[in-house]
Amino acid sequence: MGELSIFIAAFIGACVGFLWYNAYPAQVFMGDTGSLALGGIIATLAIMMRKELLIPIICGIFVMENLSVMIQVAYFKYTKRKYGEGRRVFLMSPLHHHYQKLGYHESKIVTRFWIVGIALAILSIVTLKMQ
Repeated sequence: MGELSIFIAAFIGACVGFLWYNAYPAQVFMGDTGSLALGGIIATLAIMMRKELLIPIICGIFVMENLSVMIQVAYFKYTKRKYGEGRRVFLMSPLHHHYQKLGYHESKIVTRFWIVGIALAILSIVTLKMQ
């Protein structure tokens, strides 16, 4: 666990450095390559620590973003088959684009997602200590 904690500290430091450098307005976008690497690292760490069931809690924002796309596509296909035209649950998916269409500013959406992400991280740490 000693080597793993050093890697986790470096991982958190890299993420904080990226966020610090890339504060609003964004200068660099991470894209799929970076976000998939982050997800892979989080999943690998959870498996190595035998805490796989915490992944949906830790990654709650990512889960909600993906669920919003799945709900939108499934509902659109269902209503297209049933009514002849596709209807939507959200104005746009993934979920953050729905909030943009509602008129929320990008920085407000990001800040609120951060708050929810921090709350989920605290919840997962509390759950980790209980096991």
